[in-house]
Amino acid sequence: MSEKLKRPNKHAVKAVIKKATGIYDSLTSISVNDETVKQAIIQQAYALMHDSALREMANIPVDALNAEKQGIRVSALRNAGIENMYEVYFMSVQALVRIKGIGEETARKIRRITNEMYDAITVSREVRIDLRQKTPYQEKLLQSLYILRNGEDLRNKARELLAQEKNISTALQDIKVSSGFFRWLFSSKSKRISSVEAYQYLSDLIEGPFGTEAELCITEYGYIVSASSDQVYGDFEENAVAYYTMLEDLGLGAEKTLAGGLPAELVEKVEIYPLDLTYMKTSLRRYQIFGVKYILRQEKVLLGDEMGLGKTIQALAAIAHLKAKGETHFLVVCPASVLVNWQRETEKHTHMSSIIIHGLDKEFEFEQWKAKGGVGITNYESLSKLANRLNFNIGMIVVDEAHLVKNPQAQHTRALMACSRKTDRILYMTGTPLENRVDEMCFLIRCLRPDIARELSTIRSIVATQRFRNEIAPVYLRRVRDDVLDELPDLIENEDWLELNSVEFDSYYMAVKSKNFMAMRRVSWDVHVAYSSKARRLLELCDQARDEGRKVIVFSFFRDTLEKVCQVLGDRALGPITGAVSPSNRQRLIDEFAEAESGKVLVAQVQAGGVGLNIQAASMVIFCEPQIKPSLETQAISRAYRMGQVRDVQVHRLLCVGTVDERIMELLREKQMEFDVYADKSVAAAESLKEEPSIAWIREIIEEEAIRMIALQLEMGNE
Repeated sequence: MSEKLKRPNKHAVKAVIKKATGIYDSLTSISVNDETVKQAIIQQAYALMHDSALREMANIPVDALNAEKQGIRVSALRNAGIENMYEVYFMSVQALVRIKGIGEETARKIRRITNEMYDAITVSREVRIDLRQKTPYQEKLLQSLYILRNGEDLRNKARELLAQEKNISTALQDIKVSSGFFRWLFSSKSKRISSVEAYQYLSDLIEGPFGTEAELCITEYGYIVSASSDQVYGDFEENAVAYYTMLEDLGLGAEKTLAGGLPAELVEKVEIYPLDLTYMKTSLRRYQIFGVKYILRQEKVLLGDEMGLGKTIQALAAIAHLKAKGETHFLVVCPASVLVNWQRETEKHTHMSSIIIHGLDKEFEFEQWKAKGGVGITNYESLSKLANRLNFNIGMIVVDEAHLVKNPQAQHTRALMACSRKTDRILYMTGTPLENRVDEMCFLIRCLRPDIARELSTIRSIVATQRFRNEIAPVYLRRVRDDVLDELPDLIENEDWLELNSVEFDSYYMAVKSKNFMAMRRVSWDVHVAYSSKARRLLELCDQARDEGRKVIVFSFFRDTLEKVCQVLGDRALGPITGAVSPSNRQRLIDEFAEAESGKVLVAQVQAGGVGLNIQAASMVIFCEPQIKPSLETQAISRAYRMGQVRDVQVHRLLCVGTVDERIMELLREKQMEFDVYADKSVAAAESLKEEPSIAWIREIIEEEAIRMIALQLEMGNE
């Protein structure tokens, strides 16, 4: 028996111990690394907020110490070379007393005010990643978030490998008996046997499939931990939502309003609703989880979240919950332009199948959906032809861009009403519940909850706003960006006013004279581009965007304007996207734009490119002319300024002085005020706002412009 227990070669034993210990320790470290990384993230986030607060204090002049007339001799500090509150922050009472003119009592007062100022800044400070200021604190935080996000599968793999081989730790202790002559000599027979078995076990383990998988796991995790700054920042730019969600999950998000002003009693009932997101691939923000629970509990809902807050993912999460509870068929109704986008979002965020029901094959596609279930995606026009065939239960109907459902007599509206009888759950979604008339929103509510609509009809005055909000709470939820997102970069809006040259003036005069409103709106674009002030400014802005590493999206209502934009920009332009472009080609252009280098310009008709598409790749938005509806501009801007955007977004409106552009801008401001008063407080008015019909308004504008142009011509003649 002793011959069989020949001690293994000590060098071989030590090699096995070294390799097995390295693998075991590395796997153990990886398996628990998420907790270590989370703690690091919390510490780094506070360090970043501290650094940001100090940077802000550097911009506060030392004069702020005397803002409340506390009798502090600020001049004494200035004479000592102290200019801002950042410098004061690092000075102790003793250091302040050494300054001529500052006594101990004043020094303590300065210290107290400085600390209060710092505390006020840090309390309001939020963790926000700024790509313009890549500080060491920010980079460390992003590095840890990168590891937490990208290493999850490998950490799970490490746990799985360790769970498969639970004897490694014991074997590493037992094998030590074989590592030296005297250990072997003075060990019992049983320990020698265990040592030899441990050596054989560990040798087979590290040289077999386990060792291969373990080393691959360790190597790949090492790549993640040692990722370069460019890799980390690149991943953040592509997945900013995921990064901010991780911060939120760790309690580092700002306390935001999740419920959009709903009554507390309803909020409490919504929050306790049990949610099953088994079929979701993507994590949701806290406000999105509340939205999903609201949709499911209330069953018939108008979700009016501001564009860019993720209404689509909330709808998909609600569908995923119902799928987990046994529902099989779901229907999404949307404009044809975003059919492909809905299918891609379903594939990206869920584990559910989807099929587009549209075009020549819609009959066959409908039967496929009916037989197999999943998410059927169709457009308003196709729905009219399929409604009478919906003779089975639907788990939920989602109506995207629901503000298009505003004419009770329209065929697609009647078809939608017929389909709605096939389900207990209907979700209308729109970021613009208010367009020209506030009562359009009331019509949407009447489609969902006639009982609530009847109550609303009794409210006749603006002073009843609070009552209206309470009445509408069971059916309408709206949150705006400022309520729920603390990480969105700045939105910088600019009005680029341009003087008409003689060629443009003559052309505009002819448009006014002929009373052609559409020609008047094309001011500066209705001349050759060589004479167009707007074309020249557009080119300057696109050059600026290229130099700043930005991409641009250009919007116009008019197709001939878009053609001229493409002519001016040449190879830099992609598109144009118009209503005539198929959904698949539209998505192809957007994908190409997303992959393109900075300086590329996506050209789109505002009615087509401004609806239902995600174009966060753009950080400059240019309007060739002002739009009559504020909703058109708001939708278009929100294509770029939405959750996931990491750069400040610059909006430029190209406008001509002394033209119809001025009157349209006045109209936009008036309508935006209406929107802010009603929609942004989860409330609509029960009667339409007192405004003149659009045709009458246009006639008035034409007449005013004609009178003004005649007076101008007379004035020029007199000169």
